[in-house]
Amino acid sequence: MFGYLAPLKSELKIREFEIYNAYYCAICRAVKKRYGELPRLMLSYDAVLIALLAEELGRGQGNPAFHTFRCFNNPIKKRNEARPSEGIDYAADIMVFLAWLSLKDNRDDRDARNVFKGIASVFGESLLRRAGRKAAERLGEKAAFLRECYEEQRKLEAAKEESLDKAADQTGRMMAEVLDIASPDRSNGLQAEEISTVMRTLGYHLGRYIYIIDAADDLKKDKESGAYNPLALNPETTKALKTVVSLDLARVCELADELGLNDNKTIIDNIFYLGLRAKLDEVAAKI
Repeated sequence: MFGYLAPLKSELKIREFEIYNAYYCAICRAVKKRYGELPRLMLSYDAVLIALLAEELGRGQGNPAFHTFRCFNNPIKKRNEARPSEGIDYAADIMVFLAWLSLKDNRDDRDARNVFKGIASVFGESLLRRAGRKAAERLGEKAAFLRECYEEQRKLEAAKEESLDKAADQTGRMMAEVLDIASPDRSNGLQAEEISTVMRTLGYHLGRYIYIIDAADDLKKDKESGAYNPLALNPETTKALKTVVSLDLARVCELADELGLNDNKTIIDNIFYLGLRAKLDEVAAKI
C-alpha cells in the first residue's frame, strides 16, 4: 500500500499507541493466516486506518477485545493483538490486493534505466501473484473496480497527463471504493446509506492526498530519471502544493466529524488532523 496514512506518534497517549499497535499486529497475523508469510512483508500502517474505520462502522466487533501473544520477531516480549474481526480481515485483503496490484504496475512500467528495480518488480509480483489473486476473489467486485482504476491511471501516465486533478482522480476513486465499508446493520447515528456517501467522499479526498503526496515525495527522483510525474509538468502547482493538499485535508477532517466515531475516535482523529499534516509538511520541505 501507500504508507502515508500514519498517526503522529508523539501525540498519541500510551494506551492509544498500544491499541494502534495491537491492530497492526492483528492485521499482520490475519495476513499470515489468510495468505502465508511472504505477503506480511508488504504490510504498511495504511491498513490500520482501514481496520479502525471498519471497526467503527459496524464491520468489526464493537468495543474490541485484546489478548497477548509472542511474535516470532521478538518472542521474549509479549505483544497485544486485537482479536480477529471482519474489519481486520478486510484490511488484510485490501492490503494484499493493492500490494500485488502495485507490483504488477511496477513490473509493467519497469524502466530500462533502473535494471535492479525492474528485476525486483518482476520477482516480487510473481511471488505475490497467488496471494493477490486470492485476495481479488475475496474482494469480488471491489477488486474489479480497483483494477479498472489502476488501468485508467496507467493510461493517464502513458499520455503524460498534465492536469494534477485528473492524475489524482483515479487514486481518489480507488480510496472511495476501499473506504465504502459501512455495515448495513449499523444502527447508531447515521444510516448505512448515509455513511456510504460520507465515506466515499472522504475516501476520494484521502486518495487525492495520497497521490499528490506520493508525487511530491518522488519529484526529485522522477525529474532525474525522466519518469512521469504531474508535478514536474506543473511548476506553479508545485509551488502551491501545501495549499492544494490542505483543501483535501480540510474536507477529510470535516467528513470524519460527520461519522459519529466512538471507540477509536482519538486515534483516527490523530491520523486525520495531525499525522497527514505532518507528512505533508515533511514532504513539502523537500521540494
